[in-house]
Amino acid sequence: MMKKTRTRVILGVIGVATFLLAACGGPDYPVAPPAPIVVEAPDIQVQVPAPARQEPSPTPATAPTATQEQPTPASETQSCDLFTSMDISVVYLDWMRDTPLEFYFKMPGGVPGLEIATPDSTNTWEYTGKVGDHLTSNCEFVSGYAERLYCRINLPAEYAYTARELSLSLKGCEQPIYTDPATTVTGFAN
Repeated sequence: MMKKTRTRVILGVIGVATFLLAACGGPDYPVAPPAPIVVEAPDIQVQVPAPARQEPSPTPATAPTATQEQPTPASETQSCDLFTSMDISVVYLDWMRDTPLEFYFKMPGGVPGLEIATPDSTNTWEYTGKVGDHLTSNCEFVSGYAERLYCRINLPAEYAYTARELSLSLKGCEQPIYTDPATTVTGFAN
């Protein structure tokens, strides 16, 4: 009776440990998966498989770039191609607690479709920004502020001072027209 109780306790501990390891995902750095756990009792041998490891995504080592890699319908190709060699940058404005974060994309030569006319294009010139998992509420050109596309976005406070993927998309283009794989979100000004 004592052997069976001890064996059940050991199996219970192994089961709980395996569940917790799988649920929590383990450490955030790459490690070799652990070997299977073997528990031996005088007349019982139980082998528990090692939990599957999910390797973390590597931190991108690339600089922010204007992107347009996948094919776009022929009618919009001209609009999307305007950004392939544009040196776009991002400037964050002061972020106050409990307010949306405001920032702008600096576009040398002007914001296509909104500031700079683009004849022969059927594009509606609707821009959308994304920081991490959050989309901008609006992006617009403000008259008097050349070469700037202003955006506003509601972000959780936890985003302050963290590296997040930032992208800018144009309606009608398959891929974002600008991507920064690890922009550092500004902190609160107050």
